[in-house]
Amino acid sequence: MNKLFISILFLVFSCSSFSAAPSCSSAYGGYCAYVGKVDRIYINSGNLILLYFDTPMSIETASDAGLTVTNGGAAAYNMSDNLEFAKMFYSTALAAQASGREVNIQMRGTQSGYLKFDRIWLSAP
Repeated sequence: MNKLFISILFLVFSCSSFSAAPSCSSAYGGYCAYVGKVDRIYINSGNLILLYFDTPMSIETASDAGLTVTNGGAAAYNMSDNLEFAKMFYSTALAAQASGREVNIQMRGTQSGYLKFDRIWLSAP
């Protein structure tokens, strides 16, 4: 009986640690937003940063903001667009991931089939 109770508690609390998928709106010219954990962050030699969401969104959701994407699992940014912003974003996302803190990311436009992020907030510990 104790093992069953502990298993149920573990299941309840582990499921509640997942973030909501990004949501999109047509307000303010159309944007999408994500509040949650940084699942993974990736950068390649082609100057593309990918930030993976803890919970992917359905690609159809992007149409609420007037956007078309082919991948709802991450947001992207081309470092060549603004190197200084890209460095600051990457370091903020790494700090969030290392500390287990949530971020609030807004995305406007698309990049390489992903939503294109353009701002980030780091939640308080």
